[in-house]
Amino acid sequence: MINWNIKNSKEKRENWFFPSFEVQEYLLPVVNVGAPIFDEYSDTTYELDDCMRLRNVIASFMETLSLTNKSKIRYETIYKGLESLDKSLIIETLENLDAAANLAIKDRTALVFYGD
Repeated sequence: MINWNIKNSKEKRENWFFPSFEVQEYLLPVVNVGAPIFDEYSDTTYELDDCMRLRNVIASFMETLSLTNKSKIRYETIYKGLESLDKSLIIETLENLDAAANLAIKDRTALVFYGD
């Protein structure tokens, strides 16, 4: 699974990763907004412009999620068919990713995604 960190940071943050393959599969098309396309098996670097786009996309998607009262989000997976995900887990993952993008912008550095 993909995890992320601030470029050149040795500090490991808790929860800066996709918590499951299903959450990763669901969110990758949403958060894939950088100039480089996500490489699930190698590193992908989001520069400042990419991080700013990512923040906007996350805010918009979180607003969309807030409009549903359902606690489960259903989607069609590539390999397993229909899956249900906890809405709270999706929101938590997006909050962690947003925090990373904000920190990268604040520190004027890049956000790096590390593939499998």
